[in-house]
Amino acid sequence: MFKLLSKIFIICAVLLFATSALAAPITGEEINNSFNAPSTNALNYAQQAPGHVGQVSPFVLFVSNAVGEVTLQFNNAFVGGAFFEYRYDGIGRTSGNPHPVVTGDFINPGVWLDIPYQTLVRTFTASNMVEVRLALGGERDWDFDWTAFKVATSVPEPGTMLLLGFGLIGLAGFAIRRKG
Repeated sequence: MFKLLSKIFIICAVLLFATSALAAPITGEEINNSFNAPSTNALNYAQQAPGHVGQVSPFVLFVSNAVGEVTLQFNNAFVGGAFFEYRYDGIGRTSGNPHPVVTGDFINPGVWLDIPYQTLVRTFTASNMVEVRLALGGERDWDFDWTAFKVATSVPEPGTMLLLGFGLIGLAGFAIRRKG
């Protein structure tokens, strides 16, 4: 009986890990392409950016999310500065300072990292997602277009929590019975 419960626990843990990894990729999801080139956030993270294989470069990582928020880690391991722009739920600026790199666009609020090996963790509040792009900095070919990081939009349903609770009670009862 214990072996069966152990196998069930391992299968559930693997499934939980696999589905959580699919739900929130560590480097986000590319959502559009106004640069006419693939987003390089994931390539920057893996040190595989075209023309810069093996070199450190700026990137953003998913840290965690909760209902109505997402926490991101901004990284700049490069000697030059990096300005990461962000927007909430796909809504960008429609006026203000013209963007010097993205024609017809405007500079959005952002995070500036100008010290090598600098990181900054920041939590954003949004309804569905926070999008980040790197469109200003030392190297143009490290730029990446809007990359989405999803916000959790719901908590587990009560039925799921009830089922988990009954499972834990059952395991506790089984452990007590075996002990006695």
